[in-house]
Amino acid sequence: MPRRHPLSPLLFLVRNPGRSLPLTLVLALAVLTIASVVALLNSIDRTILKIYDYNRYFAAITPRGSDKLKPELRQRIENAPEVSAIYETVVCFMNADTIVGKMPFVIFGMRQADMQTLVARVQLRLGEGRLPKEGEAGVALSEPLMRNKNLRLGDVVLSPLIPDQYAPVPVKVVGVLEGETWLAVGSYEFIRDQFFPPTRNLLIFADEPRQQPKLDRWLRDTLRGEQARVWTYAELQEETHRAFRNLYFITGVVVVVVSLMLATMTGLLANIYFQQRLVEFGLLQAIGYTRRELLTRVSLETITVVLAGWALGVLVTMAVLMWAKGNIMEPRGLYLEPFDPIAYRYTLPVPLMVLGFALVTIGWRLRTFDPVAIVERRIV
Repeated sequence: MPRRHPLSPLLFLVRNPGRSLPLTLVLALAVLTIASVVALLNSIDRTILKIYDYNRYFAAITPRGSDKLKPELRQRIENAPEVSAIYETVVCFMNADTIVGKMPFVIFGMRQADMQTLVARVQLRLGEGRLPKEGEAGVALSEPLMRNKNLRLGDVVLSPLIPDQYAPVPVKVVGVLEGETWLAVGSYEFIRDQFFPPTRNLLIFADEPRQQPKLDRWLRDTLRGEQARVWTYAELQEETHRAFRNLYFITGVVVVVVSLMLATMTGLLANIYFQQRLVEFGLLQAIGYTRRELLTRVSLETITVVLAGWALGVLVTMAVLMWAKGNIMEPRGLYLEPFDPIAYRYTLPVPLMVLGFALVTIGWRLRTFDPVAIVERRIV
């Protein structure tokens, strides 16, 4: 093992871990706190988008002021470019659980001839059980939705005894759909007859999934101001980001406050360390080190501590979030990204402000530093 140079700027850190490690751990904890909070906040956004990601495969059109679209509007939609299929559906609702509480989730009532086609178009296939029969009080749910609601085949989803998931008769899970898309499918006839009003909606599919955004924009532009509401995935993304804009602003303020506190604390610690090392710096300047070289030496030490603390914090955060994802979030049907770049980007102000504050305070002290007095006091 090569010997470290006696004047290496890293020598102090290696030989005095009791002074360098506390600051490193403080920085790591700060990174862990900020990145975890931001990742959890982003999981709200990700979960909501994932819950409704069936909307990536089709546009839904709901009539306004009527139980079905006007014939001329339907004719215009049927003549739209790149339309592959149009399905009529009626809907009722269940709830999906998220970090911010319960969110309404659509159960699409489909006719028998369209049910299997809809399931296949959203990248799902029947895994267990069967699809609901005509007029049956049953639903087929995809696996993520089953995990989210902690349901099994045969469990009751809607019931007269469940106030926020009401149905006149108990509705059971009769089929499980394999795949990652969230979807709930029921009998068209049952939902039409048991839920009021039985509004007839349309599901519009493009020729290919990659053409769906173009078709969505065409539908939104064409039906703007008409007695119809167009639901698209792009609109869902816009509304979700808009809803959490203030939350992310508050997160940014918290990050700035934490960074300022850490920077102040680190600057004070740097001054204390500097005061305890006056003899070392005095001797270094006495043997020929300039103030600039001393500041460079201190800068290297501080940069090493800051980078080590930030890197350690990132690694610990990734490990904690991966554990939380596998053991807490996924079993509940929630989504968390342990490697979310936005979360780690929010931690960058912490090491930068700590480094800047420490260098400014030490640089100011070096301006009035008198090495002769230090050496003479040491000799005496």
